[in-house]
Amino acid sequence: MPRSIAIRLKNGEDPINTCESFDSVSVMFCYLVGFTEMCARASALQIVECINNVFIFFDDIVDRYKLFKVETLGDAVYMVAGGVPDRQPDHAQRVARLALEFLEKARTLKDPLSGNNLKARIGMHIGSVASGLVGRRTPQYCLFGDTVNTASRMQSYSEAGRIHISQPCKDSLQGKGFIIKYRGFVHVKVSFSLLLSTSSQVRLYFTSENSSKTLIDSPLPKLDSN
Repeated sequence: MPRSIAIRLKNGEDPINTCESFDSVSVMFCYLVGFTEMCARASALQIVECINNVFIFFDDIVDRYKLFKVETLGDAVYMVAGGVPDRQPDHAQRVARLALEFLEKARTLKDPLSGNNLKARIGMHIGSVASGLVGRRTPQYCLFGDTVNTASRMQSYSEAGRIHISQPCKDSLQGKGFIIKYRGFVHVKVSFSLLLSTSSQVRLYFTSENSSKTLIDSPLPKLDSN
């Protein structure tokens, strides 16, 4: 649960008041490539130790960028959001830089059986979401909307060691110190309503950071004033 939400609840605010809509949020999914196959070969202890080491590193990076770790899923998928529940005008840059650090950190960790370096596969999208606390016994702050679904698809269509971004991400990151490579048109399932969806050709991109900057030391770029 985000700290700001926990403070509001501690002060006696009704949980229903945490429900809110956000017009612009960055959502990122990160998947450890080969993790499912590793689970078929490794012991339970090896699997838990490996994923725990990875997620501890990832958690530290999330805290440093003041972003929100939404959840981790059983197949080594790590979900992060920026601009929610605390609005941040530079959420796209924060999430993109975090994604770059995730790629670098994954390369320093090894498969406990093969000894090969791990690789991350990342997808990112920007759009509107609805959010709020769900559940009573163990309430969880959740995000809802097609932005979440699209970000997940960006990860699914990505490649090992790369960050796959949508057109809205590209527009937000352009000119902010990132190298953006046009990937081309890709057929992606796009939802138009709760009941209707279709496959459409969408412009997609890969991004990396300008090689003249370091991942850890370079400050977050300021947004243009105009």
